[in-house]
Amino acid sequence: MNRIYPFLVLMLTAGFLQTSVVVAQTVGNTPCGQEREVESQLMTPEMFERLSDAFELIGEEQYSEAYQDLLDLRDRRLNDTEKATVEQALGFSAAQMERYDQAISHMREAIRLDVLPDNQHFEMILQVAQLLHLVEQYDEALLQLDYWFCVSTEDAQKFAEVWVLKASLHIQQEDYPEALTAIDQAIEISEDPEEAWYRVKLGMHLELKQYSPAVDVLKILIQMDSNRKDYWMQLAGSYLELNDNQEAMAALRLAYRKNLLDRSSEFLQLAGLLQEQDSPRQAAEVMQDGLRRGIIEATSRNWEMAAGAWFEAREMDESLAAYERAGELSDSGRIDFQRASILTNLEDWPNVIDSASRALEKGGLTDSQVGNAHLLVGMAQFNEGDLDAAESAFQQAQNYDRVADAASEWINHIGSTRQRIARN
Repeated sequence: MNRIYPFLVLMLTAGFLQTSVVVAQTVGNTPCGQEREVESQLMTPEMFERLSDAFELIGEEQYSEAYQDLLDLRDRRLNDTEKATVEQALGFSAAQMERYDQAISHMREAIRLDVLPDNQHFEMILQVAQLLHLVEQYDEALLQLDYWFCVSTEDAQKFAEVWVLKASLHIQQEDYPEALTAIDQAIEISEDPEEAWYRVKLGMHLELKQYSPAVDVLKILIQMDSNRKDYWMQLAGSYLELNDNQEAMAALRLAYRKNLLDRSSEFLQLAGLLQEQDSPRQAAEVMQDGLRRGIIEATSRNWEMAAGAWFEAREMDESLAAYERAGELSDSGRIDFQRASILTNLEDWPNVIDSASRALEKGGLTDSQVGNAHLLVGMAQFNEGDLDAAESAFQQAQNYDRVADAASEWINHIGSTRQRIARN
């Protein structure tokens, strides 16, 4: 709203109140595109002085006092030029006091009188559009602004903020293509486009599902503020919409390195993308970091995901430790069984016995897993030299079809081992 006052000063210093002006194109009852001729009326010396005093108060930001003085002036017998000037000044003062409805009323009256020079007259059309936007009368504001575009000069339309206003009004109408066109124009004509304008542009691309240009805008926004988390998240999301998971992972990873991620879902998404992109070690490190910091909830499922990533990265000690945490948090023996299988490959027989026995005790296994758990216990007991315990475990395993044959072979092997021991 601060663009009104300079024109009031200009009227006084350049003598616009005392000249006849011929202007092209106006508002009011004159259709857009038609020319208007305006002959301003002379102002009395007393009126000129009283207005000068009011303008001085406005210049000192004493808007309430100026407004009251101007109301007193309006009650006098005035010609149309004097009336329009007073109404314009009343509108400006009311706007500065955030009395927007009053400001609109005053400025509309000045416009209706249709006697002020082009620069002031057209400026008020724009100001009314801005005020209507402030009071959320968006449709009417857009009509007013479109008229301003019709009657304003090409130079006046190089004012970027006018295009931002137009974009905002189209957004309120959910006319996103027009909003995008307007905000693009604002950015193009500005020497230093504001970050907020690029955010508007981004929003329009996302609303229109234009993800490739959205990526381009986000790269600009990240250059403006690389510590703003939502830019990185939107960049990753846009890449995912483009099915470019590698770039999505790279964006999230950079955000992670900048310590911007602070939600469990973000850590899990990054870890999942890292595993998908054949980076299991990095995925495991992200999971472990999130779990350690309490960002990722310490559930059995999350620790199991970390364990699986460590296993894929061939970091067996880390994997086993994570599986142990997962097993401790699970009511099912499934994870303990999985841990026992890994320990078997490592020939860590005491821990195989412990994990497999715990899996059987907890339950929740399939028949195949139960049979294999008994088989693992038997193998571990055998390698620990406890043939009786091993035989008992294999006898249990014989009750399960999928491992019955293997269990029988182990029992025969135990028999042969006993005979060999007896001969020696």
